[in-house]
Formats: sequence, structure tokens, C-alpha cells
Amino acid sequence: MENNDTKVLNLYPIDYPFETLVGRVNSKPPKLILNPDFQRKYKWDKEGWERASRFIESCLMRIPLPACYFAETDDGKQLVIDGVQRITTISKFFNDEFALEGLSTFKELEGKKFSEIGDYQNELESTTIRCIILRKENPKFLIQEIFSRLNQGAVSLSNQEIRHAIYQGKLDDLLSELAKTNLIKEFGIGQNSQREKNSLEGEEQVLRFFALQEDLSEYQDKLNKFLDKYMEQNQNPSEERISELRELFNSSLQRVLTVFGDEAFIDVNKDRKRQSMVYYDLLMWSFSEKSDKFIELNKSEIREKFKELCANEELQRTLSGGLQNKSSILKRRELWENKLDEIDG
Repeated sequence: MENNDTKVLNLYPIDYPFETLVGRVNSKPPKLILNPDFQRKYKWDKEGWERASRFIESCLMRIPLPACYFAETDDGKQLVIDGVQRITTISKFFNDEFALEGLSTFKELEGKKFSEIGDYQNELESTTIRCIILRKENPKFLIQEIFSRLNQGAVSLSNQEIRHAIYQGKLDDLLSELAKTNLIKEFGIGQNSQREKNSLEGEEQVLRFFALQEDLSEYQDKLNKFLDKYMEQNQNPSEERISELRELFNSSLQRVLTVFGDEAFIDVNKDRKRQSMVYYDLLMWSFSEKSDKFIELNKSEIREKFKELCANEELQRTLSGGLQNKSSILKRRELWENKLDEIDG
């Protein structure tokens, strides 16, 4: 039975003056991390600086500010979970990066930068904001839970962005490296599409490959939870293991390209040819265990067998509802392995 202590956050509140916050952001190395890799890019300057200016004006008016949430890292720094836009705005203003505009109450400060507001400088420097610190002793899944709950607004973080924040280490670095592979970077994006990936989709796609190589005995039909667990358990593998994983991914992907070329991960029976994550998972898993020789000698027949597989009614049934159920994943693998065995035989 799960201990209740593992379900309750270990935290403490502290009121940081703005001057301290900015100092912690600007220290070298930073003690307060506004990590641009997992936090959404700064949003409050999209249409000029009015929103940022009105936030500064609210501070001068002493309007109570929502609390920020930080997570302690293992090396004693603090990672901003919630509050990145507010703290970035404070830091940018203190660094004279914008002048105030669109003010309604402190109109005499219109057009002025921080260095030009006189006595108001001291007032802003001493303004405090409540910060809730999540201690590093918290189980990682609890930190992940609060990330998710705090980011359910208009600009929410993806599951992979949260993993990237919490499980920093050698595996995360490898995911970032392999996500730059062209096929992964452009996966699912049509030639003329304007769509951009900005939620670490490529990193999650690489992670899926590694995680789904594992024994699925503990897989409980929730892929996101399965990926969370894999990252937690494999956060900092040895250099030798990192090399093995890199080679496994690259060789598997190259085998897929050798067989399918531009039609990799696509059901060619359909008029609308779109790459599918289901076929990515399946082909990358199966080709990771095949030899380059087998692939090279049989690529035409493998293509034909895959076309037959995609038309198979049993396989099509696994694509409707419960796409990532363990039974569906295992059925697809069984059907595909049977097809490949026909070549072996």
C-alpha cells in the first residue's frame, strides 16, 4: 500500500523581494533557473510591452500577486515551475530592456525605463512575491504532478516538456541530440505545412522508441506514465549505455529508411499518405532486432509484406480505440512478426 507521505508535497513558502529574485536569475551560474528549453518562450512582448508594463504598474499599486512555484534541484538551485513570465518581466525591466507603456494609474512613468523612474526603483526592489519552494526530497512524480496541474491554462506544458524539466541528465541530452535527426524533426509535417513543433515532440518520439524496447509486463495502457517511469529509471545511464542507445536508434532508423525511403511509417494503401506514430513504434521496434544483411537482401519483400499488413483487418481493428493499449501493441507486433517470418522461412 502506498505511503501517504509519498502523496503530500514537502514544501515551504518564502517571500522574495524583487531585488533578490533578479540577483538570483543574473548570478553566474544562475541560482534561479528560467529554463527556456522547457518553459514556453516569453509571451508578454508579442504586441509591444503593454502587458509587461501593466504588470509593473500593478506591482507599484501593491496589488497582491499570485504565488510563484519553484522546485529545488539536486545541486541546490531552484527551477521555476510557475511564474516564468512574471519573473522574466521583472528581470527584463530591472535590466532596462523595455520602457513602460499603456499605463493607466502611474501615467507620469510612461515611456520610462527602470533606470529613469527615480524613487520608484527602491519601491520595486523591495516589493515581495510569495514563492512556494518544492523541496528536492519530493518524489519526482509529485513534482511532475504539480507541473501538470499548474500548467492547465491557455499555455500548458507538454508531457515531454515536464519530463525535460524534471529528469535532466544524460538520457535527456541524448533525446535532444537524436530529435535533431531530419526524419524525426520533420515527422508528420507535410511538405507545404506551416506547422511548427515547439513542445519537444521529437524528443518524446525518440523516448518512445527506447521505452518500448523494454519488457511490457508492467505496461498498464498508459503510455505517458510508462514514458515517465522510463525517464526516471534511466535518467543518467553510463557513457557506454548512452553509446549503445544512440547506435540502436540510428541503426534502426537507417534500416527503416533503407526499406521504405520517403514512405517510411506510411500506410501506402491509403490515398492520403501520412506518417503514423503507430507504424513508427512498430517498425522501429522490429527493425532494432534485424540484421543489416536481412534488411538489404529482403527490402522489396519487406515492403510488400508491410503493405499486406496495413490492409489486414485484424491490424485495422487495433487502430480504433485504445490505440496504445498493451493488447493492441502486442497484437500489431504479432501480426508483423508473422509477416516477417514468412520471409525468413
